Amino acid sequence: MKFKLVVTTILSYLISVLAEPDGTIVQLEKGKIQGIIRKSENGNDYYAFQEIPYAAPPVGPNRFQLPQEPEPWKGILNTTRNTKICIQANSRHEYLEKSEDCLYINVYTPIIPGNKDSLLPVLLWIHGGGFTAESGIYDYSGPKYVMDHGVVVVTFDYRLGPFGFVGTDDGIIPLNLGLKDQRLAIEWVNKNIELFGGNPNQVVIVGESAGSVAVGYHILSQRPDENLFHAAIMQSGTPISGILKQSDPDSAAFNLGKLVNNSFSSNSTSELLTVLQNADANDILATGISGAVAVEKEGLFSSHGYQAFVEKKYKKIPVLIGFNSEEGIVFTLYKNETRLKEIDINPSLLISYGVNITPKDKQGVGLLYKQLYVGNSSFENDYGGYIKYISDNCFTTGITKQVELSCTDAPYYFYQFAYKGNLGEQMAYLPTLPADVEKVGHAEDCNYMWDDTINSDLNQYPKEDQLMLHRYVKMWTNFVKYFNPTPEPDPLLGNITWLTSEPNNLRYLNINATFEMREHPRQFQQLKAILEEYMQPPFDSYS
Repeated sequence: MKFKLVVTTILSYLISVLAEPDGTIVQLEKGKIQGIIRKSENGNDYYAFQEIPYAAPPVGPNRFQLPQEPEPWKGILNTTRNTKICIQANSRHEYLEKSEDCLYINVYTPIIPGNKDSLLPVLLWIHGGGFTAESGIYDYSGPKYVMDHGVVVVTFDYRLGPFGFVGTDDGIIPLNLGLKDQRLAIEWVNKNIELFGGNPNQVVIVGESAGSVAVGYHILSQRPDENLFHAAIMQSGTPISGILKQSDPDSAAFNLGKLVNNSFSSNSTSELLTVLQNADANDILATGISGAVAVEKEGLFSSHGYQAFVEKKYKKIPVLIGFNSEEGIVFTLYKNETRLKEIDINPSLLISYGVNITPKDKQGVGLLYKQLYVGNSSFENDYGGYIKYISDNCFTTGITKQVELSCTDAPYYFYQFAYKGNLGEQMAYLPTLPADVEKVGHAEDCNYMWDDTINSDLNQYPKEDQLMLHRYVKMWTNFVKYFNPTPEPDPLLGNITWLTSEPNNLRYLNINATFEMREHPRQFQQLKAILEEYMQPPFDSYS
């Protein structure tokens, strides 16, 4: 009888291991998961676990509520592929299911899961998309090019648009649910990543665009006694800028309720919650109300971005941060003549949300902005000046200010990505751009790191683009491993030493076909002089 029990146990184990011949099984607290083996760029095996629940589906009574722990599951959960993304208006891959049931995490590891003898650093990716779009799934953020560099990669999805960024000040509909989903995912990594060969004591959070803004908020929200993550990479986004913020979340929330139910007229947030939880998800999405980050009265995200950095109310960690040379290209492809005329007539419109300038000074400050970008001309006649304004206002100025404020507290590696290549995917627009603007737009750098199915075959791109991808990935993974993108001379990187910034020497690496250390991004000093003469507390934004 005892022998039969042993044989049965062994057979059960073999069946579980061999259930998927090219995969592997990991036992999590909530249940077992089945992964799959994939190939890296260099042909090395890595283990992929996709669509692991890190939270309960935010549907029914969980819609517009804090993320909850997932229920345990029986048997072996198939985590060999991604099938869904968070509900959003548009997506690059229309074959994917858009669903409210989307709080899943993906883990990619180059070592056999369960091997705790040589734990690897963890790159935890927070995708961008303006908090309204995109995804962390493989077809958007495939790690094929990263997996040859000795790191574990984690990606995930979080609630977007109204489902993640509409809320009320009283907390009946909690604010910033998308950020709180992210926080739960970060906590999940700390609890579970060792099972996949990742080191919970060396987690680097990485984000681009809205993902970078989110990284900044997580830096501000991490208490000094917490060790959820240990360094950060911020690509093209900061909480210091005036974008992706809202000042009156209640107004947006009640407008949403009235649009999905035209008979709703109550001022009760509890009744509003009932309306929104009973509404069709597509009707909510169709309103066009997306919400944004709001400052909470208390809790994780109660900091005003700029003020918190001024007061140094954050945990000091190494940061790699920067921007693309002309971020504004993507947002100015179509010339809005009406808007340009409005700005020329009323240049106070150039001042961003959260930049607190007295009403009597706004017009004058707007004129100073206008003169800086177009001189005595107009935005209508100098479209290149408007593109530069958008680049600086939404991205470059705030990012540079974060570096200036924080680089005395921890190493800050500052960069400008200026390499123009076919791999960036925006080459088709270049002939329509004014000659005097830079040519690398928002998000182009992502294609030099992630496999998003479009760039799966690097051989279709010039050798120079392939080289840039390998250089970019090497520096980013170096930072994840060593908190330094150039820890030693490397011929691949031109033997460059990437120097950290100082408040009076805002050094940055200009990443182009050749690497070069430069100082002080364009026009920052002039913008700083204007802002710091006229800005008044409270300080929320800086750009």
